[in-house]
Parts: sequence; structure tokens; C-alpha cells
Amino acid sequence: MNESDLDGFIVVTPKSKRSARSRKYTHGKHAAAAGGLYPVRSHSTKPLILTIERYISEITSKQTTLTKSKFFSALDIQALEEFAPEEIVCYGIGSFSSSISQWQLALILVLNRNLHAPIHAFDPMATADDIDIMRHFNISPIAENEQAKRKASKRTLFYMPHCEQFLYENAVAANWSVEQLPQVMFVGNHFSSYQNSQTCQTFAKNSPHIKQVLEYLTCIDFPHETLLGLKHCPYAFSDMCIQYVRSVDINRIF
Repeated sequence: MNESDLDGFIVVTPKSKRSARSRKYTHGKHAAAAGGLYPVRSHSTKPLILTIERYISEITSKQTTLTKSKFFSALDIQALEEFAPEEIVCYGIGSFSSSISQWQLALILVLNRNLHAPIHAFDPMATADDIDIMRHFNISPIAENEQAKRKASKRTLFYMPHCEQFLYENAVAANWSVEQLPQVMFVGNHFSSYQNSQTCQTFAKNSPHIKQVLEYLTCIDFPHETLLGLKHCPYAFSDMCIQYVRSVDINRIF
């Protein structure tokens, strides 16, 4: 899929880091371009196997860096472990030719060493190489663009780093009931960051469900990326947190 086929969205990262991650999901007139099955592998003289192996090696190396870092030691995952997701759904992790995407994939793989949940993933930028890499790490590709409107049938962790506002809204709306909302947890950008970046009226119009849930969210911030101990921050986890509504707060919303 060409990037020209996709509508843009703003990633909550420093401006200099937005390039490759700035066009991923669509809605409206271009939605069909991002929906449906993943692209098939095109004919190329590029040594595909060597490329895939290199990306797998880079992702594996980033897992090692994460596990040994002060960043991961400082990351509070108790809520994730207590939630004990029965499945993990990843949206927006991009193509693994991107170092940011590699870091984000590496993190969910490291987290899942404690969670032991099946992982499913979709990104409209994913290539045939990316699908092979997903499968190498035992991730099941989602065959179509759900626009994050998945209704959780079991305890579900939505892993959505740097996604568009409307995707978070879709995921919350799809699970909008007193029974469903306690079944979902989000790892992604602070919902409040979207509220703070626009007028109250615009935010309420674009994200009515997030607006209602915002004051009842429990948020656990990610540590700063400088704790990774790298010369340059990858900006893969900026503004990210763990977000969920506690069972005791559900009845205050509905």
C-alpha cells in the first residue's frame, strides 16, 4: 500500500519524528484503501530474507536493551499483571523498517513474557515482510482494518502507541457498557493529551465517549525514555501510559 493512499494523522511525538508514522489509518473516502487484506509480496531483486532477518535481529536486540534498562525497571506493570489480559490487540505499530516501530513491538513482546496472552495486530502500513516478522514472533495478523472498533469478547489489552484520537474513541465506544468497559485496558497515549490540544467543544464532538470516561481513568505514566540509557531517545514511548477504568468507578460513568 502506498502512503499516498492514506489520510494523515498527527502522532503525539516531537515534530522531527513524525515522518514515517504520520499516515496510517483512514476513515471517510479513503477507508477502502487501508481496509481488506494485507498486501502480497511484490517481485523484487531485494534480498528479502536477509532484510527480514535483519529486522528480527534488531527487534530482538531492542528486547534485550529494554529488559536490562532502568526504563523497564521503572515501568509499573502491576496493573497489567493484575488485569491478566486474555488477548492483546495491537493497532498502530507501523512497519518494522522503522526503528520506532521496532521499539514498540519489542516492548509488547517483553511485557507479554509476564502476561502470556495471544497477540493480534493490524497496521495498514504493514508489508508482506512485516507480516512474516509478526508471525516469527507468534503474532497473528488481523486480516482487515477494524478501525479499532473491536468489541472485546474477553479481557483485552489494547496496545495502541501513538494512534490517532478517533481510533481510541472507536475502541472505547465499541466497549461502551457497564459490562464491557472493565474488560478493556489501554497502553497508548494519554487521552487527556488530545483534550488539551483542542477546544472543549471540538474534543466533545470528536470523542464523546473518551470525554465521559476521562475523569474516571486510572493512568500509570511510562518512565522517561532517557532511562533506556541510549545516546538518542527513540521517541517510541513519548506521552504513553497505561489507562483503564477501575471496577469501582464504572457505576459513576453509566
